Amino acid sequence: MKLVIFDFDGVLANTEEMAYQIHKAKNENLTWKDFQYFSSGNFHEIYEKAVQEGKHIEPDNFYDNYKKGLEKINIHDALHKLVSSLAKNYKLVVVSSTSSVHIKNFLKKETLLHCFSDILGEDIHRSKVFKIETILKEYNSSPEEAIFITDTTGDVIEAQKCGVQSIGVTWGLHDREILEREKLFALVDTPEELGEKIEEFFR
Repeated sequence: MKLVIFDFDGVLANTEEMAYQIHKAKNENLTWKDFQYFSSGNFHEIYEKAVQEGKHIEPDNFYDNYKKGLEKINIHDALHKLVSSLAKNYKLVVVSSTSSVHIKNFLKKETLLHCFSDILGEDIHRSKVFKIETILKEYNSSPEEAIFITDTTGDVIEAQKCGVQSIGVTWGLHDREILEREKLFALVDTPEELGEKIEEFFR
């Protein structure tokens, strides 16, 4: 079973600026670089360590504000077209650090929920290693039969622990310079290029 595993924030939905502003409202000295750092490894581990050490204050009602912001965001037309096309030939799943219900509501709003066979958010587990391994087992797929689409180095690292390669996208949280620090199958700038690289990977 050929699997295309999508991260959500920064890949399918451009939520990074919105999420940054929610955190910055409670942490006025929070820089964009600080915010990017949370996703340089497992997001929950790095974030919770910063909170425990008193370096970051958790925002009030984060997910309430996140939900309101997400309702105003739409998936890019070219990415919408790509997802619809990929679903005809591959099993598509989402592995994310965001709550599954918000992802499902967004994909439903964008008429793409039917394209995804599974959505594994933070409510399933906080480790993407665990979630990727769960997906591989569920669909009886080898790591070589899966590709992870992400915008952060932390995701690349977690996928590598499962033996899964990644394609980085430059329209999310981490820019090209940051993503190039990790070993990627490919690094792309557009949904059209992403489609080409996925086809190349499975060829």
